[in-house]
Amino acid sequence: MYKLGVVGKEISYSLSPQIYNEFAKQFDIKIDYQIYDIKDEPLAFVEDFFENGGFGLNITKPYKEIFTQKIIDGPESINCIYQKGSKLKSTDGIGLVNDLKSKKIDYTRMNILVYGLGGASKSILNTIQTSGNIFVANRTEQKTEELIKTNPVLQKYNDESLDLVISCAQNLDLNTIKHFEHLNLSQSSILYDINYANQTNTMLEDLAIIQKNQFFNGLGMLVEQAAECFKLWFDKKPAVEDVKYKLNERL
Repeated sequence: MYKLGVVGKEISYSLSPQIYNEFAKQFDIKIDYQIYDIKDEPLAFVEDFFENGGFGLNITKPYKEIFTQKIIDGPESINCIYQKGSKLKSTDGIGLVNDLKSKKIDYTRMNILVYGLGGASKSILNTIQTSGNIFVANRTEQKTEELIKTNPVLQKYNDESLDLVISCAQNLDLNTIKHFEHLNLSQSSILYDINYANQTNTMLEDLAIIQKNQFFNGLGMLVEQAAECFKLWFDKKPAVEDVKYKLNERL
């Protein structure tokens, strides 16, 4: 039996055990996938996990960037550890891209705004490509400016028309909501909140700034990025659509 799990803080709600158990059934692989809700010291926990027979781990909030800074000093936030702890990667970006494709959203010619520049947004910005423009915005203006300096492809948003807005914000304060209310959107614009089962889903929907059927939460991305992790662990790519359907019923 393969020892797997997800490490984070205040993550008892996580759907990851159900997702990976569904994937494992597809290949008759026996797994033990647990939620590891820890208060601190994620690096020490992960080291101990693999020393004691661990096979693969997911990393989630608030520890993604800790692993980037402490272990590989790379541009993305880590969400997957594989090869028994020897390799690390982010699958968030490809997870979002695969979910957009599954929803028949052709983002490759769109003007895109990524709002919120922590965690998964780094992986998304390194993965998503368009012949249009990629704008970035954040609650903290300084963070926006610093990111643009390191990546000349990115632009500061200044009321340009948008086709796709990707919200990576974990929480929405009054200033953030006002920012969304003043975005230059059309009836065909799409709003994708990478969170799932989060108050941001309801708050963004209630703003009614886009058509109701043009709003998506991050459940599909969650399943798609998990499928990429499963492939890294077992070299097998699971089917995802039935799993998405089951989770949507659960929510």
